[in-house]
Amino acid sequence: MCHPHPPDISIAIAIARIKKIMQKDDEVGKVAQATPIVISKALELFMADLVQESSNITVQRGAKRLEAYHLKHAIETIDTFDFLREIVAAVPDPTNGGQIPEDGGSDDGAAPRKRRARRTKAEMEADGR
Repeated sequence: MCHPHPPDISIAIAIARIKKIMQKDDEVGKVAQATPIVISKALELFMADLVQESSNITVQRGAKRLEAYHLKHAIETIDTFDFLREIVAAVPDPTNGGQIPEDGGSDDGAAPRKRRARRTKAEMEADGR
């Protein structure tokens, strides 16, 4: 399940922030210098795996944008992430009877809206702009 991210991508998690969070717990005494670094790397790998699985779901559904409900679907369907289920329980699913459509689009049958084309310079000059 673990999909390594490309080696040129580096996700820097603030080590000082991790140390500060750890020290807020009264039961944690002194923190070894390497501990926040190891936790930072573990967090980086965890996040990369969650995002990769969510991205796979997004691609399977033909969606162009990774949405919160794609993360929710990954968390609900992959056992590794089951400890996050309570957190994502409140994330609304798209309006499809609470289900995520398999094609990634809406279920209302309407064609996607198209953007209006930019006006050419000649059209703008003709309008006196």
